[in-house]
Amino acid sequence: MKKAHDRIKEEDADKKYRGSIIGISSPGCNTSFKITPGYDMPGSGKCVMEYSIRLYALRAAKYGINCNVIIPGITRSDAWGKIAEKRGATCDQFLAKMAGVIPMGEVIEATDIGDTVKFLAGSGGGRFMTGLSLRVDAGLHLK
Repeated sequence: MKKAHDRIKEEDADKKYRGSIIGISSPGCNTSFKITPGYDMPGSGKCVMEYSIRLYALRAAKYGINCNVIIPGITRSDAWGKIAEKRGATCDQFLAKMAGVIPMGEVIEATDIGDTVKFLAGSGGGRFMTGLSLRVDAGLHLK
């Protein structure tokens, strides 16, 4: 953080907001989901990220930097397409079935995650949010 702060130009010294650090995690690494054998390495790494971002938030706040983690739910992606293929379905068929277990009944689109990043990193109220792990999952964590 010190090096980043030292790089801030003198003419920018009066600006309060200077940036964002945003991590993308996954639901399988926090306490709202059951332990999944085989997810130990990625889950452990993402747990560390979620904890570390809170520490960074404390240290970076005085430099005008907010730090947060987004925990997306089931998001339409090639990865789900590969899983669907292994189960003899198309990606759309598989995701339609998955939508049935999500309280809001929809899978997340990548643009939804992008919109959340834009909000957190923008000049509006999101810049005052820091040290949070935000579940953008259409209520999946409620199950």
